[in-house]
Formats: sequence, C-alpha cells, structure tokens
Amino acid sequence: MIKSPCKNICKIDEGNGLCIGCYRDIEEVSNWIYLTDEQKKIVLSKAQERAKINNSAKKNMLEQNLLNNEI
Repeated sequence: MIKSPCKNICKIDEGNGLCIGCYRDIEEVSNWIYLTDEQKKIVLSKAQERAKINNSAKKNMLEQNLLNNEI
C-alpha cells in the first residue's frame, strides 16, 4: 500500500492548479484512495516532476531578481 504524499498543507495554487504541498492536482488528491498502487506510482512520479519544475522556476526567478537588483 502506497501512502499519500500529503504534507497537510492542502492548498491549491490558483496559478497552476496544484497543491502547494504535494504537487498533485485536485483530481489526483480527491481520487487518491480509489487508485491502485500502480496508478499511485504514476501520480507520484508526475508530482515529483512538477515539484522539480516548480523549484527550478522559483530558483530562476530568485536569481533573476538578484541580478536585476545588482544593476
């Protein structure tokens, strides 16, 4: 049995439609208990990729802001 990746934050980001804690979309969150372990693995993989992309985008924004402030 695969446990939920929920981090007890459960807030959907209106910009991208993903939970800010676990990076699942609302459908993935609400259907979690009905998914097979194989389906859960797919959801977790997608969420992990979304987290990487999101964290990379945040890092790029921060670096750009720092550069802009140095000029």
